[in-house]
Amino acid sequence: MKKPLLLLACALCLLPSLKAQSFLQQGKVSGNIQMNAQYYIEDSVIGAEKIDNKVRTNTFANIQYQNGGFSAGLRYEYYAQPLIDFEKIGYVGEGIPYYYFAYTQDNMEIVLGSFYEQFGSGLTFRSYEDRNLGFDNATRGVKIKATPYKGITLTGVWGKQRNFFDYEGQVRGIDADISLNELSSKLGESDFRLRFGGNFVSKYEADNDPVYRLPENVGAFSGRAGLGYRHFNLNGEYAYKFNDPMALNDMVYKAGNALLLTASYAKKGLGVYLTGLRTDNFDFRTKRTALLNNNLINYIPTLTKEHTYALSSIYAYSSQPLGQMGFQAEVQYKIPKKTLLGGKYGTDVAVNYSRIHGIRKDTLASVLENGEGMEGTLGYTAPFGAAGPLFYEDFNIEIGHKFNKSWKLIMSYVYLDYNIEVIEGHPGEPNVQSHILIGDLTYKINNRQAVRMELQHLSTAQDDGNWAYAQVEYTVAPKWFVSVLDRWNYGNPVESKQVHYYNISGSFVHKASKITLGFGKQYEGILCVGGVCRQVPASYGMSLQVVTSF
Repeated sequence: MKKPLLLLACALCLLPSLKAQSFLQQGKVSGNIQMNAQYYIEDSVIGAEKIDNKVRTNTFANIQYQNGGFSAGLRYEYYAQPLIDFEKIGYVGEGIPYYYFAYTQDNMEIVLGSFYEQFGSGLTFRSYEDRNLGFDNATRGVKIKATPYKGITLTGVWGKQRNFFDYEGQVRGIDADISLNELSSKLGESDFRLRFGGNFVSKYEADNDPVYRLPENVGAFSGRAGLGYRHFNLNGEYAYKFNDPMALNDMVYKAGNALLLTASYAKKGLGVYLTGLRTDNFDFRTKRTALLNNNLINYIPTLTKEHTYALSSIYAYSSQPLGQMGFQAEVQYKIPKKTLLGGKYGTDVAVNYSRIHGIRKDTLASVLENGEGMEGTLGYTAPFGAAGPLFYEDFNIEIGHKFNKSWKLIMSYVYLDYNIEVIEGHPGEPNVQSHILIGDLTYKINNRQAVRMELQHLSTAQDDGNWAYAQVEYTVAPKWFVSVLDRWNYGNPVESKQVHYYNISGSFVHKASKITLGFGKQYEGILCVGGVCRQVPASYGMSLQVVTSF
């Protein structure tokens, strides 16, 4: 903790016109503290392991200081004995891995220390945090963002990427974003919207490999454009990465590329959205030996809907940067009020469909003749429009209707076709095809109290078989919340694993603090957010979360 505080003290001393003490008094200090704790109980039936340290905690505290254009902050993290799902991915340690000093004036921003940033859609560079995933690839170094002219924004970054409690590799990048509507007053007054951008990002890693001659500087670039007219929007980004042999691509020297296209039409009562994505050998990391979610520089957006209900989230899609192609389409429509189907308040209908395949990879003739694998070669060719096996298919429809001031019902149907062999790495297992029905009914007792009841059912002949789910929530706003749920794997082909995964939880809010207490069982599975996934082990026990802000 001494290093960031020493740097802060030095920064304050460098301000020529203000004494450090008065400067601090004139500013504003804010922050938050969060602790997630769990007491673990062994349960061999669900696979909850016996552990020596039964009480585990994840704790962190953020502190920010703001005074005019100057700001500084730090985050202390304590994961010395973390929750077991964090421990299994290597998130163990304690310290201050995140701190920064920033100054903003007029059209210039300078950040020294740790920061988060994204170029375009993130295909070449995205540093961000998702605490639920145990993911944080913040960049530590320097970021400069400038607007030299209205409508033109330039961003430069240089630093190392965070990997758990270490910062590794070297990443450099520059991005330009141009809004023609801001540059041209005439265009700004029209119904057209035009925007362009581009960037270049490179990483450096020394070549210490005894077998292969590896590139030490690997670059990637992308160009993007956005066009809008009234209710229509069309955006596209193409990215290219130079050869980057690594463990995940079997040391192939083939260049990588990615193409992302989105189109939308939105007006009152109607929204239509379409997204297409293709990636080929586009995994970008600071270390060639990195696996799982470690050392990531870029981000591959997901093409699938992020389901919020428990059973429809069991088989979530994980983006495949080494090779995938697919699309997602969604239509949202509000049936008008005071019609037969709309009723008094109208009825919301959303239909969503996504389908993702692998790409066809044709091994080079020279590789086949050699007969020793793709390592150290260009590997393969991938015709642009040629699809490989089905990775994921999702069709879902959701209907929401408010009957009166007290009753509201949401009903959903989801069909999933899930390639468990590719997404979870289970060789030889067939695709999981599942049908899911969801009913979500809310009864508002009065302005402060409400009861929500949720029923779900998943049917499948593969994997763990059928599931049933029931949940009841009672809320007394704004302080109290109580929930009881049960997830029952009644269709598991192994009778001893037809388990009830129950959970009882409650929370209390007082001013800027919230305490949540729970007891129950956690199903072993995949947790995904935005196409980034990690394995969550089975667990059983009591959990406590305390969050407070100041």
